[in-house]
Amino acid sequence: MLSFFSLLLLCSLLLTSSTNLYSDPEVGSCSAEESGAEPGCGCGSLKRDSSQTTTHSEIDQYTDGKAARVWNLYMGGNKRTSEYGAYLIELLHKHNVKTVLDAAAGTGVDSIMLLEAGFQVKSVDLSDQMLAEARKERLKRLEDPGFKDWEIGRGDWLDLDNVENTVKHPPGGYDAVICIGNSFAHLPDPTGDQADHKRAISNFHKLLRPGGVLIVDHRNYDYILEHGTIPNTASKLYYQGGDRIHKITTSLDCTEGVCSQVTLEYEIDITGHDEVLADETRTKQDGTQIPVSKFSLSYYPHKVGDFVRLLRGVFGDEAEHTLLRDFRDVVEDDYVPSYFIHVMKKTGQNPESLNKGSGSNGQSHSEMQLIPGGVFTMGTDNPILYLDAESPARRVDLPAFYIDKFEVTNAHFAEFIKQTTHVTDAQRFGDSFVLDGLLSPEENAKVVNAVQAAPWWLPVQGATWDHPEGIDTDIKDRMHHPVVHVSWNDAKAYCTWAGKRLPTEAEFEKACQGGKEGSLYPWGDEELVGGVHQANIWQGEFPKENTLEDGYKTTSPVGSYPANNYQIHDLIGNVWEWVEDWWTTQHSPDGKGPPTGQEKVKKGGSFMCTKQYCYRYRCPARTKTSADTTGLNVGFRCAKSADV
Repeated sequence: MLSFFSLLLLCSLLLTSSTNLYSDPEVGSCSAEESGAEPGCGCGSLKRDSSQTTTHSEIDQYTDGKAARVWNLYMGGNKRTSEYGAYLIELLHKHNVKTVLDAAAGTGVDSIMLLEAGFQVKSVDLSDQMLAEARKERLKRLEDPGFKDWEIGRGDWLDLDNVENTVKHPPGGYDAVICIGNSFAHLPDPTGDQADHKRAISNFHKLLRPGGVLIVDHRNYDYILEHGTIPNTASKLYYQGGDRIHKITTSLDCTEGVCSQVTLEYEIDITGHDEVLADETRTKQDGTQIPVSKFSLSYYPHKVGDFVRLLRGVFGDEAEHTLLRDFRDVVEDDYVPSYFIHVMKKTGQNPESLNKGSGSNGQSHSEMQLIPGGVFTMGTDNPILYLDAESPARRVDLPAFYIDKFEVTNAHFAEFIKQTTHVTDAQRFGDSFVLDGLLSPEENAKVVNAVQAAPWWLPVQGATWDHPEGIDTDIKDRMHHPVVHVSWNDAKAYCTWAGKRLPTEAEFEKACQGGKEGSLYPWGDEELVGGVHQANIWQGEFPKENTLEDGYKTTSPVGSYPANNYQIHDLIGNVWEWVEDWWTTQHSPDGKGPPTGQEKVKKGGSFMCTKQYCYRYRCPARTKTSADTTGLNVGFRCAKSADV
């Protein structure tokens, strides 16, 4: 075990050497040079193995104040970029935030920005010298609104309630805890099981009021681990002084193909400032010599899927999660983000939302998204599955409508069952379809029939919405997953109860495109964005092997993947979704389905889809089954006309 007192109070900032503080002579390393990125600004808790040899002191590296001065220069006068600041402030207002804990305050750059915007802020960091810079700013601005009440204290993420001299936390909890600037990645994993990461997230969770949000980010380590270099996007996402970066060298510390640390070595151009800060001089391409200050920062490489599971392990599957890329709502198809930002909402009722109006049975428009009316392209002239009648492309004019941002969850459906005593078709028939390999040996032994064309698709006795893989399973840990084993009839009954309706096929397809005319996927035409999965689909050879690259064996909690430009989640993958229309292969110009039929349309594909099998996780893709069909991969969402 590592000693608690073996703490690095500077997030491994090294101004005197480019040596990697965490490097191991037995571990392989690769490096690449790049420019235009920015590290985090604060530190919550860092440990270092005392057996590692280094010439650096294990005390606060800011003791001489030199690092803090370089840091302020790098940040560009203690100011964030206007784009980042505006987005963060709008995000906090969206969640009705008034009180904020800045858990990685550093020199106070985020705290100051939020105080100026009228928020009530308390700030913690583990570095006394970093906090000294924040306290200086507070003293200079005591007459400014909010600064007199600004509490600044030393705080360790692993012991936020008990660290001496820390701030006094509000008894009801904060509206928001923020840990921004890649700061959380400074916390290493000394035990190899992410115990410290879980403990830190748990402490953040405890300090939030019900309905409060944690906003935490990390670099795009998926890209870094794959390419050995940082993305060149968002070069000045956080700091105005980002153009002072002369060079960044990236190194990966890996053992047997597993990388446990990424180190970035920065060279900062300090021309025109205190030359005593310079470590060396460098020659630019034009022959000009410049003084540079050097420092290195070491990080735990959080992959985005793993980090979502880490958050959900603490907040629970029912918690609302939003993933942003570089604080941008809209990104181009080929955009590779430098940062992923997670917004995690603690379960429980926000007191300020108790008196807000809602529709029938508590279903409010806040859970839905208004899709603008107008003409869009439905279908495609480049069909992949001809028998599904994906073609032709046709121009369809739709009025504005609302659609659920998320698929209907088990929690929602449970309330429906409680209030209506509805009996689902799966319950009436006594069985429903489940993928082979997900059953217990006991349940598997009871299966006597299978679909001849799909022997892995098994009718399982007792498989229902609340027993997804048979009678010996339940949903207590899956309340925020989409409800499954629901027929079109069940979905229709739920939407009617909720004061809504099922979306039409045209409405679903327009919502899926997110304003990107004719796109394959809700985000564009490339399946992966920056090497990262954007939907819950099957990886590997179906049905023999699921490599679980996206981390999910079956369904995933709704909202686990980024929303499209309309702010709708999970429109492809996860579960098939029922729509209103009867099936037809003879499409009408107005996009409407026939008045009668034998089978209903489903859209979006599911976690069982791959390109090799059932390549239907595309916006124009479609399939059909009877209205009473149920299975582990079928769910739904509701819609509502805008004039209702």
